[in-house]
Amino acid sequence: MTQPTVSILMPVYNGAQFLASAIDSALAQTYPAIQLILVNDCATDNSAEIIARYLPDPRITYLQNECNSGVATSRNVALQHASGSYIAFHDQDDLWLPNKLELQMAALQQHPEIGLLHTLYARIDTGGQLFPEYRTLAQDAFGNPAADTVVGDVFEEIFISNDIQPLTSIIPKAMLDEVGWFNPDLPGVDDYELWLRIARRYPIAHLQTITGYWRQHAAQQSKQGYTMLLIRLKALDTFLAADPDAASKVNRSAFVARMHGMNRGAANHYFYNLQDYARARGYFRQALTLKPGDIDSRLKLAYCALPDPARDLIRRIKNSLKRQPS
Repeated sequence: MTQPTVSILMPVYNGAQFLASAIDSALAQTYPAIQLILVNDCATDNSAEIIARYLPDPRITYLQNECNSGVATSRNVALQHASGSYIAFHDQDDLWLPNKLELQMAALQQHPEIGLLHTLYARIDTGGQLFPEYRTLAQDAFGNPAADTVVGDVFEEIFISNDIQPLTSIIPKAMLDEVGWFNPDLPGVDDYELWLRIARRYPIAHLQTITGYWRQHAAQQSKQGYTMLLIRLKALDTFLAADPDAASKVNRSAFVARMHGMNRGAANHYFYNLQDYARARGYFRQALTLKPGDIDSRLKLAYCALPDPARDLIRRIKNSLKRQPS
């Protein structure tokens, strides 16, 4: 019986330092039926030269974007050329264990109803060394063929706090086509918004063993503080605008805590860090629709609504009071 092909999507942009290791870990899979799709997103380093060494391998499909377009667009470009029945994701700086796809495909055959299967992962540094919390784990924590697969409705869980990494995820192509591909307007969280769409329609499975290494380094978008807060909030707003009934599937107090906290965090960023009071007003208003009794946000909203001379006067008064001896 012919094994179904897994198409592996790998966007490439200025990650030459780790690229060869990433490609090697994808090609070293014990599961034989793979297509590795490399999408060069106009890298300006020597990524193209590294890729060229691998092109004789018939398992590789190599594509080049006409302009730098981001990870989501690059993944969508790869999907247009995917021949596999299943789609997996491998970033240019991460690593897979050799039996990652073998374990996942076995689990998928046991659970054909699921919309996404992910696993545990371990974090590594730029040198490929495990973070301290993973160094004491038993060997069978990594790539364990006897690991359990837990299947369930996790929509509420990931709405509140997502820990599904593209690195360990695999999705049936037919289900991906049904819910839609990646949203390029959500850089850095396009995967999260897609997970929400999948989890609304299908059960999600978690294979409880480590199958990949997530490399942590300074250039990663996921470390960019308030930028990621704003784009995560945009992802949730985008998802809820398209599927407003989804809010009813989340415990109301948890939903309010999540959305109020994010809107208030965004508002305080514009209020304190940028002094952009017009934008802060919008986020404070949204926070107050969720928690009308939030006095701090109500006072800050009133301050934001003042004309500039009034705010200047208040600041001068506060500064003069601070200078007075106690």
